[in-house]
Amino acid sequence: MRIVVLGCGFHGRGIAYEIAAAPDVETVVAADIDGDAAAAVAAKAGCEAAEVDIFDAGALARLLEGATLLFNAVGPYHRTAAPAIEAALAAGVHYADMADDHETAEMVFLDPVWDARAREAGISVLVGCGIAPGLTGLLARLGCERLEAAERVAVRFSWNHSITYPAAIHHFLRINSGMAPQFVDGAHVRPGAFADPELVTFLPPVGERAVYCTGINDPVSVPHSIPGLREVTAKGAFHQPEANDFLRAMVRWGMTSYERVPAAGQSPFDFLIAYLNSEKGRRRFDIPQEPIPMAIRVEVSGHRDGRAETIVFEGQDASRRGTTAPSALAALMVARRDLDFVGARAPEGCIDPGPFLGRLLETSGLHLFEFDAAGNPQPLAV
Repeated sequence: MRIVVLGCGFHGRGIAYEIAAAPDVETVVAADIDGDAAAAVAAKAGCEAAEVDIFDAGALARLLEGATLLFNAVGPYHRTAAPAIEAALAAGVHYADMADDHETAEMVFLDPVWDARAREAGISVLVGCGIAPGLTGLLARLGCERLEAAERVAVRFSWNHSITYPAAIHHFLRINSGMAPQFVDGAHVRPGAFADPELVTFLPPVGERAVYCTGINDPVSVPHSIPGLREVTAKGAFHQPEANDFLRAMVRWGMTSYERVPAAGQSPFDFLIAYLNSEKGRRRFDIPQEPIPMAIRVEVSGHRDGRAETIVFEGQDASRRGTTAPSALAALMVARRDLDFVGARAPEGCIDPGPFLGRLLETSGLHLFEFDAAGNPQPLAV
């Protein structure tokens, strides 16, 4: 197998390391627009390096010659998913990513053309393999399988703001700018920026956190993958209140707009991201992290044995492998044809959650829990 990992940022390099360590992978190519970054990852992973721009279709085509799978680890995905999938379709190469922008999920799962084109090309397109989305969707499917009739899925999460991870800040600014859908009463609605605030009490050490409607894949991908649900909502926020205040201010004052300002020669969003990535911007917006892990919570409500029931799962990721470990495992399953489908899928639409989650618990630093009837957390049993 020859696997191309496109993007050598924090998650991309972690995914490259994990895939390169698999005994049945003959070749891994670490690729990035920054040739030095690609070379550094390749040196550590013992693999090949390539310098390539994801928006250069010809270069991507040459990179994918003889490849089995392309893993796209370049964000923001509302800009990069389409050209990467197009390249995989043209090359007849399987595709996977950790796309977490709602716009990518809407593009792939609400427009049947992408599934049809993947089927015609005979390839698997697997979208959203990280922690949220990804593990959240798999926990949703696990809960639905334990009920006779599932009706509602609620995904909640809280995580650390970090100025050293600008792609995540870009992502969170975009998905909270007011366009994100939620699935309510069997239809998608767009409640707006920072809608429906809610207090969620996560397990220690995270504790009580304020969250609001946000734009990850689950309200699109979960009802697409699991028919019969009436509601799928996703709410999340940063751990740090001042980071959430910063987001609100930027959205309120139009700084998440991609509309170009003629006098400035760029959009407010492009200027903001450039400023945040500058030395001055990093100093000004370096909000201290809280010494606690990312937390995810998935509630699945429905009926079993004629009674209403809610199944609750929670996960914590202090290892920062919550995205890289499931992404690498899912990518290898596609490349090996353990996930032998053609078309476009989300993880919850093609992965058996029990064995997959069991493997993750054995090999990563993730902690997953389920709550018993008395509301007490227990280690997840799969």
